[in-house]
Amino acid sequence: MAFALITGSSKGIGRAIAHQFAQKGKPVLLVARNEEELKKAATEIHDQYKVEVQWLAVDLSDTNASRKVFDWCKSSGYEVDVLVNNAGYGLSGPFEKFPLDAQVNMMRVNMEAVVALTSLFLPELKKHSKSYILNIASSAGYQATPYFGLYAATKSFVRLFSRALHH
Repeated sequence: MAFALITGSSKGIGRAIAHQFAQKGKPVLLVARNEEELKKAATEIHDQYKVEVQWLAVDLSDTNASRKVFDWCKSSGYEVDVLVNNAGYGLSGPFEKFPLDAQVNMMRVNMEAVVALTSLFLPELKKHSKSYILNIASSAGYQATPYFGLYAATKSFVRLFSRALHH
């Protein structure tokens, strides 16, 4: 049985996507940094749809986080045929308001984790006749957005990377 792995699935769009998969009977792997919210989401999804739900609390801004997610799947025997790269966040305000490490952490989550997870899981995904990757960007990725410029740039990256990967 293959799972849909969804990052950023403890709330918002990621949680809604997890619900959509589970509603269709698809087992899900939830990944986010907030352990308490992950537990709530996993219980809610399992109770409502009666599908298998597993979760891993990990901060995707950590350098080895994507490898931890991949290794968790492998060591637990979780076969993945859908990868949803949804985790992301933005820093709002003047660019100089945020220290460099905060900006780099956002870039790690919004871009580096997308590339790393795609690279790690793509060989496994290709083994399935029906598998796919869903990378969540933002309409902000279509424009330079004052006071949200770095976030917009990261989402433009996701959009362009996804389009290129599709080809």
